[in-house]
Amino acid sequence: MVGRVTERTLLADFTYSVSRLRRQQADAQNALSSQKRLREASDDPVGAARSTSLRGEAKELDAYRGSVALATTTLGAEDGVLGQVHDVLIRAREIAAGLSSGLVTPEARQTAAEEVEELERGLVSLANTTVAGRYIFGGLSTSGPPFASYDAPGFSPATAYTGPADPFAVRTARDETVRITTNGGDVFGSTLAALDDLRQTLESGAEPSAQLSALVSAAEDIRQERASVGGRLARLQTRNAEIGAAIATNKTLIGGVEDADLTATITELAQVQNALQATLSAGASLLQTSILDFLRL
Repeated sequence: MVGRVTERTLLADFTYSVSRLRRQQADAQNALSSQKRLREASDDPVGAARSTSLRGEAKELDAYRGSVALATTTLGAEDGVLGQVHDVLIRAREIAAGLSSGLVTPEARQTAAEEVEELERGLVSLANTTVAGRYIFGGLSTSGPPFASYDAPGFSPATAYTGPADPFAVRTARDETVRITTNGGDVFGSTLAALDDLRQTLESGAEPSAQLSALVSAAEDIRQERASVGGRLARLQTRNAEIGAAIATNKTLIGGVEDADLTATITELAQVQNALQATLSAGASLLQTSILDFLRL
């Protein structure tokens, strides 16, 4: 009776050992082929939870990177426009200074007014610049130009801006946002007013020296806004580098949780195969006994 239990127990143990080793062999082979240690949550519940958390952080970092890209593109476009506006003001100051002499005739000033009119019309067009269909001096609105057309009836610099009052900002970290637009009326208000006043003065044939101070002040407003844009661009460049480093670290951490150590996996597979072969060899004599032999015990 004891012998019967012993042999059946040995057979059960042998069958269990072979099954366990074959499962380990299959797991090692799957890890080697997929190069993934964590394929299902049941493989490592703690690791799966960590992986889920890290992948959530990865999505968050990707969102921040997208925000930084949008902000960088927008502010870069703003800087380009402001540079052109500054050139417009330089030309306007040249005109005003050149026509302030008492030797200039009213007719010459009236002719120059036509150039100033084109400068003013071009300025309004610059103020309505878009990036990907969004008005960069209109709070990134897509609903229409923030500035009325220069050729619209009753155009006035004081009421030309009809866009959003609030700026547009993006989140670049959990506790950080960056403003990427400025109220267009605040940016171009003094410039439009100075150009419009210069144009009207020249159209009347009057001497425009009194308009020079307004043009200088408008140029300073543009310079200050451009400096603000440059500062925000510099911060975004720094933040972009920080996000890039964080993404690289995040990928490394995810790999540490999910990826298989190929050297360790190959070693494990060899050890399991050796153990399986040894178990099969050790159980060969036991398997030679038929079921009928057991039943006769």
